[in-house]
Amino acid sequence: IPPSKEMVNTLLFYRARKQQLEDENDTSSQHYRDTCHLLARSEKEVGADWDGVTVLQDNNGKPPVVMPDYITKAIREGDIKAFLRWINANRKEDRANASLTIDTVSIPALSAATACGQLASMTHLLQLGANVDGRTIFGGTAISYAFEGELEDVNNK
Repeated sequence: IPPSKEMVNTLLFYRARKQQLEDENDTSSQHYRDTCHLLARSEKEVGADWDGVTVLQDNNGKPPVVMPDYITKAIREGDIKAFLRWINANRKEDRANASLTIDTVSIPALSAATACGQLASMTHLLQLGANVDGRTIFGGTAISYAFEGELEDVNNK
C-alpha cells in the first residue's frame, strides 16, 4: 500500500529540516538529534519499498482553503474580529476548515488556534463546523494539541 500524501509530506519535511540543520553545521544539537529520530520514524512508516512517486489520493479530492498570512497572525494574536470577518466574507468556501500552510506543512485552523491557546477562536471554529478530527501532517489533532499545550483552565477565566 502506498503512503498517504501526509506521510510523504512529513517525510519530505524532516529530510529538508535535517538538510537545513546540516547546512547550518548544527549537527550536535538536541534539535538535530530529534529531527533525525523523527525522520527515521517517518521513513519506517513510509516503508523501504516506496517508489518515491506513488501516493494514496485524498478521499474528497477537494483541497482545503488556505489561510492568508494575516489571518494566521490574527489567530496567533487572538484577533477574533479579523478572523471572523475573513470566515464570513465567503460562506461558500469551507473556511472553518481552512489550513495554515508553511512550505509543505499544513495545519488546520482549529489545530492552530488550539496550539496558540486561543479559546475564543476554537469555540467559534467549532460552532462553524470545524472538523475536530482534522490532522496536521504530523498526525496531531486539535485535541492532541490541547493536551500537549498549556491551555488555561476555562474555570479560571
